[in-house]
Amino acid sequence: MSTNVDGAKWHEDDEVEIGMETPVDLGKDADGESETPKSNRKVLIIGIIVVAIAAIAIGVAVAVSGSPDSARAAPSPAPTIASTPGPTPTYASEVRDSVFAIARFGGSEFDDPDSYQSRALGWVLTQDLPATDIPLSREDQASQLYALACIYYNTYATRSDWTDFHFGPDVAIPGWFNNRGWLISANEVCTGWYGISCNEEGKVSKIELDTNGLTGYFPPETALLADSLTYLDLFSNLVHNRGDLGNSWLGEMTNIEYLFYGTTSFEYDGVPTEIGLLTNLKEYDFSYTLYFGEFEGSTWTQLTNLNYLVMDGNAYNSSLPDEMLALPNLQYLYSGFSFLEGSLDFVPQMPAVFELWVDDNPGLAGVIPDNIADASTMVSFSATNCGLTGTLPTQLGGLSEMIQLWFYNNKLTGTIPTELANLVKMKILNVQKNELTGDMPERLCQRKSPFGRLEELEADCDGEIECPDTCCTCCGDVCIED
Repeated sequence: MSTNVDGAKWHEDDEVEIGMETPVDLGKDADGESETPKSNRKVLIIGIIVVAIAAIAIGVAVAVSGSPDSARAAPSPAPTIASTPGPTPTYASEVRDSVFAIARFGGSEFDDPDSYQSRALGWVLTQDLPATDIPLSREDQASQLYALACIYYNTYATRSDWTDFHFGPDVAIPGWFNNRGWLISANEVCTGWYGISCNEEGKVSKIELDTNGLTGYFPPETALLADSLTYLDLFSNLVHNRGDLGNSWLGEMTNIEYLFYGTTSFEYDGVPTEIGLLTNLKEYDFSYTLYFGEFEGSTWTQLTNLNYLVMDGNAYNSSLPDEMLALPNLQYLYSGFSFLEGSLDFVPQMPAVFELWVDDNPGLAGVIPDNIADASTMVSFSATNCGLTGTLPTQLGGLSEMIQLWFYNNKLTGTIPTELANLVKMKILNVQKNELTGDMPERLCQRKSPFGRLEELEADCDGEIECPDTCCTCCGDVCIED
């Protein structure tokens, strides 16, 4: 399982209760504590992509070399076809006809005997259907197995322009890191296939193949599972979906609640408008996916169940759409290094915001709005490396639930308001690399641990800010690594 859904991006046991299984930030561990200083997580999009690719490349190299010293085992070999008897010719014809009836391209995909669809159909025809352990009809089993086999044959050790670009055309592409059970037996699809879970009816409800060395592209035949699939996790793989063919089928997954393909390329001009059809969607991560272009506001109008949205590392060159910001259940929003434009005037308009991180967006400029305290539910706010100007408004002291607050590396002026000491739950305040002056308010220093809850207080106390050594925990550029 990827780190997207196992815990909370930010967690405070004593203060906050959320009536849901809260997500985990990619930069935090499962207990909600920072793995590294937050400033160290501010990296360029290219750097992130290079690191991600390098990590996958290491896996590829290990898999190819078979090094016994590797921390991760080489991928399993491609499975052999099960030796159990195939169906009778009568059943074979029935199964074949049922698959042809659901073919995405009218059956022309089977003209090429080496296409992934032909290979998938060939495997399905080896299975004695209906499998006795799956409470589905022969036709439904054939459809489900065909969809899964298409996924396997189109993403297992599949060479593409994308893999050639990253690794070179002469490198042998290994298979998945874990393919336990796949294409061994139809009877074990719900109990023995890695990353697959089924509901009580025997239909596939979850696919969890994150960080598993998938290549090629994730096939549109996945939409054949739309009636039952509620969870799809493809985080951090080397598949390269592109354009309408690679993205539009996502809109058919109308029962999906959890959708993660961050750090996996689903290249598209903007965000596919078909996503707006996923009205059951609760958690969605499309960070670093090569989505480039302005938002279409109408895409978000019907996503009223959306609670968790990660969309860092793409290039939108626009402001966040009002339709997204008005979503009634959107608590977590992360859009760092995504070429956002506009101001922070949208923050008080978010009805349920809990954690908002919009770092590394120089086009996000202007002053911090005076009505910022209207975002009364906000606990964690980060707007670093942006273009903010003006002063720190005294109204920040009205964010009574605030625990983490980062504004470093902007162009803020004036003094640090005493009203920030009203934030009795605050643990982190970082306003370094601005143009602030004056003294650190004594009341704020009194909030320092162990007498208060403030654990990190950072400002330019090596320059224009006067701050006692017993108050500020770090001073100056040394505290921040860009």
